[in-house]
Amino acid sequence: MKKLINRSVAVAASFALAAGALVAAAPAQANTVTIKVMTPNYTPLMPAYYADLNKRFEAANPGIKVEHENLEWSDLVVKARTLVATKSYPDILNHNAFAEYAAEGLLHKASDLFTDKALSDFATAFRDNSKYNGVEYAVPDLASSRMFFINKALFYGAGNTKIPTTWAEVTAASKKIKAKYGSRVYPLGIPLGQEEAQAEFQIWAGGNGGRYFDEKTSKWVINSAANVQTLNQLKAWTKAGYTQPNPASTNRTDVFRLFAQGKVAMLNASNFFPSDLKTIYKSKVDYGVAPFPTAKAGTKAITLGVQDYYMAFKKTGNQDAVSKWLNFLFEPKNYAAFLKATGGFIPATKSASTEVDSTLLPYIEQLDNAIFYPGTLGSWGPVNAKIQTQIGGGITKDAKTVLDAIQKAAVAAGVK
Repeated sequence: MKKLINRSVAVAASFALAAGALVAAAPAQANTVTIKVMTPNYTPLMPAYYADLNKRFEAANPGIKVEHENLEWSDLVVKARTLVATKSYPDILNHNAFAEYAAEGLLHKASDLFTDKALSDFATAFRDNSKYNGVEYAVPDLASSRMFFINKALFYGAGNTKIPTTWAEVTAASKKIKAKYGSRVYPLGIPLGQEEAQAEFQIWAGGNGGRYFDEKTSKWVINSAANVQTLNQLKAWTKAGYTQPNPASTNRTDVFRLFAQGKVAMLNASNFFPSDLKTIYKSKVDYGVAPFPTAKAGTKAITLGVQDYYMAFKKTGNQDAVSKWLNFLFEPKNYAAFLKATGGFIPATKSASTEVDSTLLPYIEQLDNAIFYPGTLGSWGPVNAKIQTQIGGGITKDAKTVLDAIQKAAVAAGVK
């Protein structure tokens, strides 16, 4: 308010003095750059974090104004696609995919926004996963890996003695849980709703050797025999009554809530889930974690490595401003606060990784066995959208038919 009052006084004085003073005042507004930032709401702490960050950034950079939208993931996905389709690009976008935008020549190179020294602090594996055609067009903000969670009271209370390492053991444990608790507890949570169906399917398929894309042949393999077998197994567990009702329309947040309420005994979740149990769901469930079960004994357990990205769209005159904002975000103090607000993710920088909470170590160790989405492909975005919206249909329909349809769409999207 004080600034507004001072500006009004200055304008009044300029009218009284001379028209030349008014001309001299004009460039101050003309030189102001406004950048639009769009981010996902990882936790309820994010709005306050960004409000503080942007306030301090604008104070340190008086020529830059930040317009910030912090959206729920489902809203972000839809709005980002709409803005790109209408060429109303945000200046900075925090998203889980970038390559489709890089393929269209829409993004600044990371090297145009960060110094070599700053880029070298990002973990090498995450940097490699931020490249399109060998060039970095994004920077990682954080990462996660997956583990197999159990509700100890429900799991061991049903007579189980060890966390499953194979699908057969998942079936056996589920049978005991169902026999013990009946309809009060769902042995296995399987969310194949649109929010993150691609992750849920990939973690199960990965343990069966299934992938979405074959790097060696550079071909989509969504309808592979391993993936068909995986979808049929998920269907079999559903048919046996071992899962929550309607997996195809269940999102991960729905299953997380059921687990927090003591109604789901086993599920797939990321390293941020323990924090969510406390802060979001206010749950005191005693849980255990272990590597994810594989299709058969003797197969190496895998985890799904997921990273999100910050990217900057090329717009006339915005390079300096977006570079300053991104570098401000990754200043040690600000990035530490970012990680705290996001609630338990794996840091993207080497410097921050040395100070992580010890509870994250099992997830970091699993990154050696991580498989990733084909996120460096420009066509991954539209293919991912097909997987998210269609793969759950394989629970009630013929699995191969569903996967064949997604494969056809992927082949049509190409490899770019």
